[in-house]
Amino acid sequence: MTGTAQSAARSASVRDGARAPSPLDDLRLSFEAAARFHGGPSEFSIELAGKPVRLRFAGSDLAQSMTRAFNHLETELEPEVDLTISVWESAASGAPRPSLAPDPGHDEPRPDPTNPGPSYFHATADFQALFQPTPDLLSVLSRPDGGSAWFWIGDSTRLPHWDAATPFRHLLSWWLGAGGIQQVHAGAVGTPTGGVLLVGKGGSGKSTTCLSVLGHDHLRYAGDDYVAVSVEGEPWVHSLYSSGKIEPDNVVRLPHLRSIIANADRLDREKAVVFADDLVRGTAVAGFPLRAILIPRIVNRARTRAVPTSAASAVTALAPSTMLQLHPPQAEALERIRRIAAVVPAFVLELGPDTAGVPEVIRQLLEDLGSP
Repeated sequence: MTGTAQSAARSASVRDGARAPSPLDDLRLSFEAAARFHGGPSEFSIELAGKPVRLRFAGSDLAQSMTRAFNHLETELEPEVDLTISVWESAASGAPRPSLAPDPGHDEPRPDPTNPGPSYFHATADFQALFQPTPDLLSVLSRPDGGSAWFWIGDSTRLPHWDAATPFRHLLSWWLGAGGIQQVHAGAVGTPTGGVLLVGKGGSGKSTTCLSVLGHDHLRYAGDDYVAVSVEGEPWVHSLYSSGKIEPDNVVRLPHLRSIIANADRLDREKAVVFADDLVRGTAVAGFPLRAILIPRIVNRARTRAVPTSAASAVTALAPSTMLQLHPPQAEALERIRRIAAVVPAFVLELGPDTAGVPEVIRQLLEDLGSP
């Protein structure tokens, strides 16, 4: 159904005295149409930050590409969940375009591998929504309960590689934030008894440091770009994705990852994407207590070391990139970041040229910090 036809249907329902369908009605009807086309939805359940979440897919292509990063969080299907995300496209199924995704009336350029293009946020008492016209992608979370979400894309072939590696990032940020858990732009590695956040701008060595622990005997992986942190009670890191991304030029520093690069045929236009458990099963974990914040910094010294720094330095390293990637930026997010930095020590991780030795420096730091 075209946008004009949808508008006409709404006008007719108002003239006939019926309640005009809401934008959420549009989403439900469009998803149901796509699910019927594909013979019914498929479901995938995960436990995220200790809460059960159900993913419902209309079509196998999106299910295959958007569940891989959650494999380490998969659980048995639960009858009751805290969040259900419905996922579908229109190109294959002919499902109607949601009214919250206005048709530009012309072909949009393909998404640039390094730039998602503009984003348009809209919120009412019933929902919050983010529309990204370049990939033709819509994310919607219900309000005030926050128990239902929708992720629609016009054509799954336009799905940016970062949305396959870190699915539903905006939806999960809104949903977790409503529960007091902050999604942050950071990586995290550690052991069952405690781990560290790794924070810093692009080029600081954050991703290389996080991915250097893959295959380590003791350290485990909770994320590279995005994790969540709760500070009610014991500070805790919650994994969101098992994926990691690194500039192709830096793969030479992590040669043991070459065999698990998921997009090796597209490195001329995309970051290298890996999934932690493809190297050693069990490397990716759901989370651990937060013991410290590390700020990687590439320096001209022979060996890597951790040097204490201030909480203010941790906030400065963590807040700007996190806030810039939230849609919309949230004042409470900044306050949560300050609280995180106030309750755990911060260190500058001065990175030497020996990448292979970095995990052992982190393991030793965690041993020295011990339990709180």
